[in-house]
Amino acid sequence: MVAATRANYLWLIRRKPALRAGVIIAVCAGIGSALEPLLDKNGQPPLTMPLFFIAGFMVGASLWGLLCLLALAQQPARARRVFRQQRSIHKPFVYSWSDDGLEWTSASGGARFAWNELHGWRESPATFVIYSSESLFQFLPRHAFAPGMEDDLRATLVRSGLPVY
Repeated sequence: MVAATRANYLWLIRRKPALRAGVIIAVCAGIGSALEPLLDKNGQPPLTMPLFFIAGFMVGASLWGLLCLLALAQQPARARRVFRQQRSIHKPFVYSWSDDGLEWTSASGGARFAWNELHGWRESPATFVIYSSESLFQFLPRHAFAPGMEDDLRATLVRSGLPVY
């Protein structure tokens, strides 16, 4: 679950809204630092404004990157907390797939999804993540696969036309 949560977070911060937020923070910092010499009569001459803008942009971009890294570092603890809270996933799951879709069952219930009802999928070194929406996903840990099953799942996902994230 930790690997799936981390893979999902990395996908989320690479999406356009997260990147836009980072650019906005960096640009605001750059503009603020570029305006400082104009507001301070004892400051640098206006010819140095590009240098102030670049420095401010770099500070803003660095802050955004630091926030992303801090959030990434929190993902394992978040995944463990969610796992403790959601008792239905403490039981074993059985997954199966075909060209028609994905099915899972457990002692708590089950579900069947046609491939066209799913949002996308991605592969990480430890897991396959299959999205029902951008925030809901099923994960299939690689360590639970029998030999050849990973290749079969990957081929089935590719044939399904489901987008890869």
